[in-house]
Amino acid sequence: MSLFQKQTGDIVELTQAGVDEIGKYKNNYTEVTKPNNMDERHWSAWDMGNLWIGMLVSIAVYQVASGLIVSGMSWAQALVTIVLGHSLVMIFAVILGHFGVKYGVSYPMLCKMVFGSKGTVVPSLVRGILGCFWFGVQAWIGGQAIQTILVTFIPAWSGFGFTGQFISFLVFWAMNVYIAGSGSSAVQKLEKFAAPVLIVLSFIVIVWGISTADWSLAKLMSEPSIQGQEGADFWKLFFPALSSMIAFDGGIALSMADFTKNCKTQKAQVIGQVAGAPIMTAFIAFVGICGTAGASFAFHEAIWEPAVLVGKFGNPLIVVIFSVFIIMAVLTTNVAANLVPPTNVISTLFAKKITYRHAAIIAAVLALFAQPWNALASAYDLIYNVCGILGALLGPISGLYLVAYLFEHKTEVDMVDLYREDGGKYFYKQGWNIAIIVIFIASMVLILLGKYVPAMHVLFDNAYVIGSIGAGLAYYIYLKVKKIA
Repeated sequence: MSLFQKQTGDIVELTQAGVDEIGKYKNNYTEVTKPNNMDERHWSAWDMGNLWIGMLVSIAVYQVASGLIVSGMSWAQALVTIVLGHSLVMIFAVILGHFGVKYGVSYPMLCKMVFGSKGTVVPSLVRGILGCFWFGVQAWIGGQAIQTILVTFIPAWSGFGFTGQFISFLVFWAMNVYIAGSGSSAVQKLEKFAAPVLIVLSFIVIVWGISTADWSLAKLMSEPSIQGQEGADFWKLFFPALSSMIAFDGGIALSMADFTKNCKTQKAQVIGQVAGAPIMTAFIAFVGICGTAGASFAFHEAIWEPAVLVGKFGNPLIVVIFSVFIIMAVLTTNVAANLVPPTNVISTLFAKKITYRHAAIIAAVLALFAQPWNALASAYDLIYNVCGILGALLGPISGLYLVAYLFEHKTEVDMVDLYREDGGKYFYKQGWNIAIIVIFIASMVLILLGKYVPAMHVLFDNAYVIGSIGAGLAYYIYLKVKKIA
């Protein structure tokens, strides 16, 4: 370690001399972007586990499980695909989370280190746009649950049609903005409170599903609607679905430094992430399977949207319980996974002009342009088209970050240069890492072409996997050639 930074255990901190050194240059060191010191780190393995519980015990994962079944998979095939995809994404989450723990800074600073002080705008905007998009989609689902409660107690509310639904959406939207604007401590408190409640309510869904099958789990799992479509080609469905499952959490993994910067040790972030994610993914996917099968028994229809399922019940108490489940499940996922990342991006890009709270509001307003009511048109589109596009964007970026952090920089970061905007080792060529930007854009374009060119369709079907491996390998080869030259 130099005069400007010191290492204690897993943590590297700026010294006062380092802060003074940064001040000699043009920089983006502010109250928002400065690294968390040891006294500001309060997250343990339990907190990281709760974070993933809150994000995985979600309506999105529930809908994906149901959606895979509706698209042709059996319940067992869907369960294996989802758990495998969510387990593989832990590789990216743990490695990128290592950066946050070690240096106490968030994802936008990782962007700056890898892409350059000006080039950081490329991955930052991609992650920000995707976060805003998913925030809008999830907020619409939460708004549907609020709409269901309102209609239950005020039947005339249904007469407002889309206007009423949009107002319900805005109510839920505002709840998310308030929590995100309150900072990471609010997210941590929300996760601690919501996680056990969500697990209990998930068990209620399982029990209800079994009750519709005469209290026989075997009968529930034998329901014809969840056995897969006859003649469906599993492998044709599997690889695109697996890539989509990885991409589903790819944005969270990419931004993991936003949360691990609050961790006390590397052990805390690794155990918290690896121990909880696969188990909780299997659990909530099973909840989705039970809900879909139960809907077939109770209403003679395989319903993949929980909010629609809730609306089928006539008992107000059941409607409220299940609607609260949807609201809490979406809220815990949406704030941490979708609103915090673009908020961090905006607050970092405009660090000296706007506050964190204002950044949260801006990100939430941008989400309105996503028109989320159109993104949930069908289960097939959500999984095989929307998630495929996500993979085309997130896969290449993720692979590039891993290679840059592990092989180019070998996990060693000069924190003074990290904050400089007028030079230093991360300034590259006038602030742009041209090579990595070219590889990212080329990889993204090739994968997206696969959506429209039949001969290249395999690229789009495996967008995240091919994108991350392909882009990462290309950059690794570039580094080797550059070193030789």
